[in-house]
Amino acid sequence: LGDPRGLAGGGAVAVKVPLPPRGEYDGSSPLRPSNSLVRLTGKSIYNQRKDYGQTLLKLQSDFQHHVEHLLTMHLERDLRSAEDCLVRLKGLEEQGRIWGQDVILEVKDQELVLRDVESKEELEAFPLGSVRGCSAGLDNTVLTVSVQEGNPPGTSVLLFQCERLGAETLRSSLEKVLRQRKEEQRNHYGHRYGGEAALRPLPGDSGTGPPSLAPQS
Repeated sequence: LGDPRGLAGGGAVAVKVPLPPRGEYDGSSPLRPSNSLVRLTGKSIYNQRKDYGQTLLKLQSDFQHHVEHLLTMHLERDLRSAEDCLVRLKGLEEQGRIWGQDVILEVKDQELVLRDVESKEELEAFPLGSVRGCSAGLDNTVLTVSVQEGNPPGTSVLLFQCERLGAETLRSSLEKVLRQRKEEQRNHYGHRYGGEAALRPLPGDSGTGPPSLAPQS
C-alpha cells in the first residue's frame, strides 16, 4: 500500500483548499464597501473643518511659550527704559555672567505666569493690569516685558530669550492676548452692571487704549 499521506519519499503534498466567495466571509461584495470603512459626507467634512478652525483660533488666542528667563531688572537711575536693560543685558552676556532658566511663559486667566518647565510649579505671576509694555530686541532674540510692581513700588523689566519663534512674534502674540483679555474684562463689567457701566472705562483705563501696550521711551 502506498503512503496515504504521500510522505513516503519524505516530501509533502500541497493540497489547495478553495476559499469561499468574498461575500461569504466578510459580509461584503466587490461592489459594496466593507462596513469598517466610513464614507465621509460633505456635511461631516464641513463640520470637522469648522471644529478645526475653531481650534486654530483658540490656539491663537492663548499664550503659552517655552522661553529662557535671563534676568529681571528694576528701573532706576542708570536703567530708565527697556532699551537700557537690553544694553545692560548684552554687556553681561559678553562677560558670561548671565544665569538663565528655562520657563513656561503663559497668560492664565488674568495673570501673566512663569512656570517651571518640568514640574509646572508657578515661579511668579503678575496681574495683566500691571503689564506696562513689551518689546523685542537684540536681533529679535530677546523679549522684554515691563510690569508695574507694588513691593517695592516701581517698574521691573523681565528679559526672556526666545530664539525658537523669535521675540517679535511673541511680542505681537502677547499684545494681542492682552487686548483680548482686557476686552473680555470690559464685557464682563458691562454685562454685570449693564447700562452706562458698559461704556465706562475700567480702573486705570484712560479710554485711549490699553496702557499695558504703551511703547517704552
